[in-house]
Amino acid sequence: MITVHTEFHSHFREIAATARDSFELEEPLVAELAERISARYGEKMRAMLIDPETRELNERGTMFVDTSGRRISMEDTLEDGETITFLVGIAGG
Repeated sequence: MITVHTEFHSHFREIAATARDSFELEEPLVAELAERISARYGEKMRAMLIDPETRELNERGTMFVDTSGRRISMEDTLEDGETITFLVGIAGG
């Protein structure tokens, strides 16, 4: 079992009503983290996290990055103590 920390920004923060949280995972996979977050925060969070057509992380205007700032995907493995950040992409000039 591992513990993964999360940082929520923008709409993710509004839905979660917190900037940070921690999750214990049996399997160290992003897919399990996404399911745990969805279970804790409900259907609005699930809609922000998971694309209903592809069952992958929703990339439409959102970003999910690991401690090193790299984008993550459902099949990625997480490390104990890692922090995953959930952002809404901003466009502009």
